[in-house]
Amino acid sequence: MGQEAPSNKRPLSAVEALAREQPAQLIARLRAVWPHVQQALNAGHTLRLIHERLNMAGVPISYKVLVVYRGRIERRKKQATRPVSKIVASASQVVAESTKPPDGRPSPAFDPLANLREQERKRVVWQYPSGPPDESKIF
Repeated sequence: MGQEAPSNKRPLSAVEALAREQPAQLIARLRAVWPHVQQALNAGHTLRLIHERLNMAGVPISYKVLVVYRGRIERRKKQATRPVSKIVASASQVVAESTKPPDGRPSPAFDPLANLREQERKRVVWQYPSGPPDESKIF
């Protein structure tokens, strides 16, 4: 009876302990502090200064990798905030463009070879004159 731990002092489970540890991947560490990075950027601080402070705080990241990860995080945020109606509209547009009429010709809305066909139509083809060569044009 004396050996039991009180309910508020029970040992941490493995998952609870894991939640308190720092992530192993660098991008996960950066995502954890990204709201603070955004606040610093909005306050007018440079990414170079933020990079120095992240290294001082124990996030060992090169400036080049920080720039790449910033782009990834920003793109992911834009995709997450994109309205569903735009996603559905763009998907339906892709489906409409990829469908072809029964005769096999591409639909007028989407023709991947339209530029080539236009250039072929405009192309001037030089042809040899028929008959023997004109002696007066030979120097």
